Amino acid sequence: MTKPMTHLVKRGYEYTFDPDEQQRRNLEETLEAVRAVYNWSLAVFQREWRARGEKISYAEISARLTKWKNQPANRWVKVYSSVPLQQIARQLHTEYHSFLNGRSREPVPKEHGEQTQLVYSRAGYYLKGREVKLAKHKAPLDISWGLERPSRDDITSITVNRESDGRWKLWIVAEEFIEVPRQKPPECGECGRVLED
Repeated sequence: MTKPMTHLVKRGYEYTFDPDEQQRRNLEETLEAVRAVYNWSLAVFQREWRARGEKISYAEISARLTKWKNQPANRWVKVYSSVPLQQIARQLHTEYHSFLNGRSREPVPKEHGEQTQLVYSRAGYYLKGREVKLAKHKAPLDISWGLERPSRDDITSITVNRESDGRWKLWIVAEEFIEVPRQKPPECGECGRVLED
């Protein structure tokens, strides 16, 4: 009998959650901090490209972001998790280079309330059993778990979305191995070839 092959795939799981007052305030304010970083990063990309015709690497924008956050006027963003701040700079780096290569429109600054997504890589959350706690939050999220839930060891990122109707959703991405049956090679008479006598 032919053994199945295994493939590593990314799989998404979506859940709703009901933040408490501290979590809601933290999430709303983190969204604004992320928006501020997005708009600042965009201004840097635009300035460097228009003035010098240079593309900035992600390492360069990340280093500049650290310096920007340490300026007295910008230290307020340091109250919030640095993970979604770094993730938005990474995302914008990809978007702006896509624009420079002619594959998309130029990104535009975001207005108040337009940032609706926070991305947390592994450094930005803590998992224990069925509990998920985001960085800078005191308590785990109150998640409405569905029938399917990824293994904690497979989770690679967690994205928080604020929906237009005010609800909050969690998008969990996991890398999982799945079994794929091997295809049996066709017999001589099945492959369509005409056999010679």
